[in-house]
Amino acid sequence: MDWYLQFLREEGAGLYKGYKYPNLIEVQKQSCLYVGYFANVTNELVLAAFRGEEELTADEIRRVARYNGIPYSVLTCPKVIMLDMSRRRHRKMVAEVDNLFIRLKCMAREGNQKAEKYLEWADRENQKFLKAAHINKLSYIHYLGAKRQLSDYILFARPEPEKRGISTMKGGARA
Repeated sequence: MDWYLQFLREEGAGLYKGYKYPNLIEVQKQSCLYVGYFANVTNELVLAAFRGEEELTADEIRRVARYNGIPYSVLTCPKVIMLDMSRRRHRKMVAEVDNLFIRLKCMAREGNQKAEKYLEWADRENQKFLKAAHINKLSYIHYLGAKRQLSDYILFARPEPEKRGISTMKGGARA
C-alpha cells in the first residue's frame, strides 16, 4: 500500500491521537513539507512513530525542523499550534498567503504559461487554506506549508532571464 494513503487512512481512523508531537503529524499532511526525508528515516518508521510503536530521536526532529524552516519548539509542542483569526497578526499572516495566490494569478493573466500551469493546484491549496482560516481551524504548520507551496509556484513560474553570451562575427563585422 502507498505509505501516504496509509498515513491518511490511519490519521482518519484516529490512530495518531495519542502521539506526543502532533505538529509533526501536521507537517506530514503538507505536500511541500517533509518528515521522513529530512529525518533520514523510512516512511514506515515515521508512521510507526505516529502510532507510538517507535520513536523519532531529538536529532531527527531537529533536522525536520531545520530543513523545513520550522522552529524546533513548534514541532515538539504537545499541542497543535493553531492560528486565532480574532488576532490581527494571524489575519495578516493569512492575507500574506492569499496575496501570494493573487500574485500567481496576476502572472498567469499576464500570459505566463508556467504560472497558468501551477494556478490550478494553487487554487485548490488556497481554497483549502482559506476555508480552514474562515472556520478558525488553521494550524501554524498548515500556514507554513501553504506559504511555502505558493512561494514555490511563484518561484518556478518566474521567467528565466536571458543568458548572456558572446556575439559571433562574420567577415570582421558583427552579425
